[in-house]
Amino acid sequence: MEIYEDDDRRLDAAVSLGIITAAQAAQIRALTPARAPLRLPRALGGSVLAYALGAITVLIAMGWFLADRWDYLGAGGVLAVVTVYGALFVLVAWRMRREGFQVAEGVAALLAVALVPLAVIALNDLLDWLPEPNASGCGRSYGPSPLFFDFWVCRGLEVTIELAVLAAALIAWRITRFSIFALVVGAVGMRFVFHLVAAATGGQSQGSAAGWTWVICASLMVASAYVADRQREDARDIGLWLHALAAVAAATASAMLLNQFDGFRQLLLPAAFVAFAFSLRMRRAGWTLLGLAWFVAYLGWLAAEVFRDTPVFPIVLAALGIGVIVATVWVQRNRERLAARFGGLDSEGQPSFPGGVALLLLPALVAALQLPGAVELDQAIRRDQQAQTTAARRIFERERRERAADTLPVPGQAPDRESTAGPARGAVRETAPVRRP
Repeated sequence: MEIYEDDDRRLDAAVSLGIITAAQAAQIRALTPARAPLRLPRALGGSVLAYALGAITVLIAMGWFLADRWDYLGAGGVLAVVTVYGALFVLVAWRMRREGFQVAEGVAALLAVALVPLAVIALNDLLDWLPEPNASGCGRSYGPSPLFFDFWVCRGLEVTIELAVLAAALIAWRITRFSIFALVVGAVGMRFVFHLVAAATGGQSQGSAAGWTWVICASLMVASAYVADRQREDARDIGLWLHALAAVAAATASAMLLNQFDGFRQLLLPAAFVAFAFSLRMRRAGWTLLGLAWFVAYLGWLAAEVFRDTPVFPIVLAALGIGVIVATVWVQRNRERLAARFGGLDSEGQPSFPGGVALLLLPALVAALQLPGAVELDQAIRRDQQAQTTAARRIFERERRERAADTLPVPGQAPDRESTAGPARGAVRETAPVRRP
């Protein structure tokens, strides 16, 4: 049996709580050898930063070249260039794997996967597999029911590209074990959620419906990240990228829904505290940043809308800020005791959250139930906007006709002297140019 870093922290917490004595903790450590703490790769190390800059440079160069020369090369030429680049990246990844450079191997494999969308588009242009989507018709239903939405015509090429990227990313992930491929797989999974919502609503996935779709994506991603954290066995931090996707989806959903429903601003404060609690339990700083953003947005709403004319509010806000600072200092001083009492580790040393996966998937269920009403609300908003646009156009046309009618001469009325009078005295008379042979 070996003592892990989390077990060592729990022994210190048990001593601070008075459950065991320091001598008993020392005896436990003497019975079981301590294991060296798990060393995670630095997220912003020099080598990782250099690999990232090199990969970004290669992608920009390739995108610039293909965008500038697509018409000149044609579909066949683009496919040939993409194939050569892809084979080169696979060869580099294989060489880096033999040399033992895991990060370089993963970056080369990631570049090879990034070429898959271009290859699919070139193949589609060359073989004419899928029709081009109709931009004017794919934003509305094709019949009286959402089931008439021609999903394959509108989203067929996009889904094909995403399936190809997903297959390539899974294969590369299987070979290289590069954790950033979890970001690719998660992003494609979120796009599939949007496709399912579009198919179920007949393409009506804008406005508040898009906001609820982002809620579903955030819920699914955070549940996947929670499972990945609990099943983590090595230094590859897959959950990091899934947590990042979940936080981005949650921020996007909150921005879109707050733009549609002002009443949801009341939920910013409890959502911020939930993000703080989840960050402490799961030890993920990204949720702390999101919670701070929600907290600041809530205070900004109070200052700008609710207590705009209250002179006492700045004093109360300053007192609240001081209270937050004092509470933070207290938490820092008692972090061991709080970690022992409210820590996010279960009996097996795995991170845990009250309610588990079921509670994390609850927002997805709520959002799915809200989608039909959101679609109806979006349709009503669009009808009102179209009616306002039509009314404004009619008013403009009527005013234009009235101005045109005012400028026409009335039959039987003498024309205006100013319009019929000759040129004023001293004015220069314009003469027609002399025609020359």
